[in-house]
Amino acid sequence: MTGSKGAWIVIVSALAITAGIYWVGLRGGFVFDDFSFVVGNDGVKVNAGSLREWLIAALSFPAGTNQGRWLTMLSFGLNYYFAGMDPYWFKLSNLCIHLLNGLIVFLALRALFDFHRATRVEAPPMFNASLVAAALASLWLVLPINLSAVLYVSQRLESLSNTFVFLGLWAYLRVRVGQQQDQQAGSWRLWLVLIGFTVIGCLAKESAILLPLYTASAELALGGFRQRDGRWNRPLLAIYGGLLVVPLVVGLFWLGGWVDGTRSFGRAFDIPQRLMTEARILFEYMQWTLLPQLDSLTLYHDDIAISQGLLNPPTTLLSILGIALLLGAAWFARRRFPLFAVGAFWYFGGHVLTATIIPLMLAFEHRNYFSSMGLLLALTAPLFLEGLGLRARLGALALAALFSFYAFTTALLAEEWSDPLRLAFSQALKRPHSANAQYAKAFHSLRDSKKPLTAEIFLTLQSGRKLPGAGIIFEKALIANHGRANPTAQRGWWLDLVEKLKATPANSSDIRTLHELNLCIIDKACDPETALLEQAYAAALSHGNARPSLYTVHAEFAWHVLADRQLAEKETRAAVVAANGTFSTRKNLVTLLLATNQLAEAQTELALLRNQDRLGIHGELLDALDAALRKKNGVEQEH
Repeated sequence: MTGSKGAWIVIVSALAITAGIYWVGLRGGFVFDDFSFVVGNDGVKVNAGSLREWLIAALSFPAGTNQGRWLTMLSFGLNYYFAGMDPYWFKLSNLCIHLLNGLIVFLALRALFDFHRATRVEAPPMFNASLVAAALASLWLVLPINLSAVLYVSQRLESLSNTFVFLGLWAYLRVRVGQQQDQQAGSWRLWLVLIGFTVIGCLAKESAILLPLYTASAELALGGFRQRDGRWNRPLLAIYGGLLVVPLVVGLFWLGGWVDGTRSFGRAFDIPQRLMTEARILFEYMQWTLLPQLDSLTLYHDDIAISQGLLNPPTTLLSILGIALLLGAAWFARRRFPLFAVGAFWYFGGHVLTATIIPLMLAFEHRNYFSSMGLLLALTAPLFLEGLGLRARLGALALAALFSFYAFTTALLAEEWSDPLRLAFSQALKRPHSANAQYAKAFHSLRDSKKPLTAEIFLTLQSGRKLPGAGIIFEKALIANHGRANPTAQRGWWLDLVEKLKATPANSSDIRTLHELNLCIIDKACDPETALLEQAYAAALSHGNARPSLYTVHAEFAWHVLADRQLAEKETRAAVVAANGTFSTRKNLVTLLLATNQLAEAQTELALLRNQDRLGIHGELLDALDAALRKKNGVEQEH
C-alpha cells in the first residue's frame, strides 16, 4: 500500500479506532479542576443564549486570573447551552477536537516532509512522505499520555489551543514549500500565519504562543535560516527576530517582576528546585510517552519528590546532563539527521513554558500533547527515515506493533476513566503517596456512600492528611463529616489545620477550604469553633502579602461569623488593594459600603465599577446595586 490513497486509508482507520477506544471513557464524570472550571462555574451556564450570557461565558475563567482563555470557556458555555451539565457531551466534544487534531497532525507532518525534501540540495529522502505522516499521526492519536487531554474535560484548554498550533504549523510549512519553489514569494504570508494562528490559539490557552518556536525549530534543522544557494534568508531572520527574540526579552522582564516574589503562586519549592526537578520529569515524560505503563499514567503527580540539590537525588544531575546531551546531539546532527533534530527540538520546546521558571504544579500528562508528536518523530526518524533506513516492511511491522500496544493501553485507561469512583480508587492505588489522589478517593466515596462517613473513608482522610504536601482539605473533611461524633479528635484536627497554615502560605485550595469552613459554621453544619477558625486565619495571614481571595474569605468570616463589621471592612479594602481593584473585589466593597450606610463612597465605587464593565455584561448587577443605593439615599432623606 503506497501513495496518497494508502495514507488516507491509514489515517481514517486510525481515527475510527481512536473513536472506538475512547467511547467507553465518555461515560465518566468530572474530575479535579473540572469542578472549578466547569461544574462550579456559573459563568459557563448559558441558558437563554443572549449576547450578554455568551460574553460572561467567554470571560468566566475562574479565580480572577485574567489569563484569557476566552475561546475554550466559550466552548464550555456552548456545551452547557445544548446539553446541560452532562459530562458525556463535554467529553465527546473533547474527543471530536482530538480526532480533528489527529487529522491536522497528519497534514502538518506531511508538509514537514515535503519541506524537508524541498530544502535538500543533494538527493531527496526516499521514504513515502504521506504514508509515514499517516503512521506517525496514527500513533499520536492513540498515545496513552494524551488521554487526559481528551477525557479530562478542563484540558480542552490544551487540545483546543493546539488545534490552532497544528493548523498554524501546517499552513506555515505549506507556504515555505511554495517559497522553495518560488524564491520571489513574499514573506507576508508567514507573518500572517504565525501571528494569526498564535493569537487565535492563545484565546484557547496561552501555550499557543510557542507556535513560532516550533516553526523556528523546523527552519533551524532543515534549512538553517538560509536559502538554497547558502545565503542567509533575511526575511526569515526578521520574522523570528520580531516573533521570538523580542517576545523573549519582554516575557523575561515581565516574569522577573513576579516569579518567586510575593505575587507568585504559593508552592513547596523555589525556582532552582523546580528547574532541577523538571529535568527529571522530562525524562519521566519520555518514558510515559514511548514506553507507557498503567501504573505510571495517572491524573495526579503531586507525589514527585522535589530535587533538593544536584545529587539529591542523584538522578537530578544525570537528567540535566542527559538533556544537554540530547539537545547537543540534535544541534550537531541537524545536517545529517535533520528530522531527528526537529523532533528533539519540538519535544523540549513544548515544555519551555511548563518546565522552566513559571511556578506551576510540577507535572501533568496533558503538557505533552504537542511534545509527544516531536518525541515520536525523534524516535522514528533515525530508525526508518534517515540514518539506519531500515526496510519499509520492517518499519511497517514495528509501527503496527507499537500502534497496537498504545491502543490497548489507552483502551484500558479509558475503561478506568469510565466511572468516577473506579477512577478515584485506581488513582489512589497507583499513587499511595499523592495527597490529591487520596482525597479524590475520599471525596467520591463520600458522594457515593449512604452513610456520612464510613470507617474506610475515615482512615483514608486520617492517613492522607499526613502525606507530604497535603493541604488543610483533609482536616476540613474530617471536621465537617465526623467532628460532632468525636469532639476530642475534632480539636486535634483544628490544631493541625492551624499548624499547616503557619508552616506554609495558603494556596488556592487552602483558601477555598477556609471559605467552605465559613459556610459550614454559617449553615450550622459544623460546631462553631470560632476561636480556632480565628487562629487559622491569623496563621494564614501571618506570612504577609496575602492573596486577594484570602482577604475576601476572612472578611466573610468577620462579617457572618464574628459580626465584626470593622474587621470585615478592613479586609475587604485590603482585597481591593491586593487585586488592583478587580471587578469582583470592588463589587464586594460596594456591597459592604451599602450595608454600613457609607453611601457617598458607595456611589463613587459604583461609578468605578461601571467604568470597569466596558462590555456591559454586569449591567443587571450594577443596576441592582444602583437601585439599592437610591433606596438607601431616599430613606436617609426622609429622615
